[in-house]
Amino acid sequence: MKKLFLSMAFVLVAGGAFAQMDAVKNATKAGNKGDFATAESLIQQALNNPETANLADTWYAAGQIQQKKGAKQLENQIKRQGFDEAAMYDAALQMTKYFLKADQLPDQKGKMNAFTSKMASAIMADRGNLVNGGVSAYRSNEEAGYAKALDFFGTYVDLANAPMFKNQAAVVNDTLVPTIAYYATLVANEAKNYAAVEKYATIAQGDKENGATAAQLLVEALKKQEKTDQMLNVLKEALNKYPTNQGLFANMIDYYSSQEKYDEALAFADQQIAKDPSNYFFYYVKGFVYSLTKDYDNAIEQYKNCISKKEDYAEAYHDLGNLYEIKAQEFSETASANPNDPKFEEDAKTLRGFYEQARPYYEKARQLAPDNVSLWKQGLGRVYYNLQMEKEYEEVMQAY
Repeated sequence: MKKLFLSMAFVLVAGGAFAQMDAVKNATKAGNKGDFATAESLIQQALNNPETANLADTWYAAGQIQQKKGAKQLENQIKRQGFDEAAMYDAALQMTKYFLKADQLPDQKGKMNAFTSKMASAIMADRGNLVNGGVSAYRSNEEAGYAKALDFFGTYVDLANAPMFKNQAAVVNDTLVPTIAYYATLVANEAKNYAAVEKYATIAQGDKENGATAAQLLVEALKKQEKTDQMLNVLKEALNKYPTNQGLFANMIDYYSSQEKYDEALAFADQQIAKDPSNYFFYYVKGFVYSLTKDYDNAIEQYKNCISKKEDYAEAYHDLGNLYEIKAQEFSETASANPNDPKFEEDAKTLRGFYEQARPYYEKARQLAPDNVSLWKQGLGRVYYNLQMEKEYEEVMQAY
């Protein structure tokens, strides 16, 4: 009796599996006829059923349906008959995912990789649409579009490490991968998917044009996740690779400053200046660090070094004007305010001197960046007011 029960159980289990395989076959037939709605409904049932969810045959069939769906859209495009570009791209993406999954599973007979060659050829033929689909999704400028674009770009990049392509140099050594990884990094950042930024920015640093930017995005992602130690290691490695990159340099200085490690920040700035003495930005940041420590004289010296290397750097002129204004404000706190005090005239002259020193730098900032009023309007207005230049004060305060 026990043997009979076990036999009946086996028949029931086998019957369920065969029924699901019939669903797979029926889905394939529907796909062959172009009835993709029915095909997708049937195959989805098989993908979710435990009897068939772990068989390569099921995922292979799902990929074939998407392959035919994409081919149909391509045919429509050629014939100019109801072409759906997004549907074609989505079919390429889903086909690739299904085939990659199928390649990891055994078929009905327990054999592995029974369909690998066919699947690899299909993905290779449609791989370009993963990039096209990513670009199309990104252009939507919506959060959902960024996530979708990441799916497209990320899948393209991931193919280089897929087992089915391990012997295909065209994929493994694809020189476009670092560039697409950069696109993936950009959209991952837009989607606030910082784990994906970490994954793809590392690969994107192999891109000659955008590697430094990818490194900056990686640093920012780590900072937002408060992975301070990891961020610092990435910064150091990135600066060894891109020693004169301003964004990375600024991030490093920002780190030291936020930790109030000003001596280390200055030492780091000096190291960078030694590597490239002509780089104005290094002097600018060194001046910024000195200003944080309220060492205004050394800060002024570094800002002047900066503009000696780049005479049109408006930010440095603003900061010079601002430092002289700060010196004026600090001096005014101890200056005599009593006209009968013997020191009054002398202190008033010294105070006026600070504003006179600030004036040309603010005016130069205005000349260089007339549209960037934040660099000069308020500061120059205060200078004119304190120098009793009423006409100039009224004019500048009415600007923009």
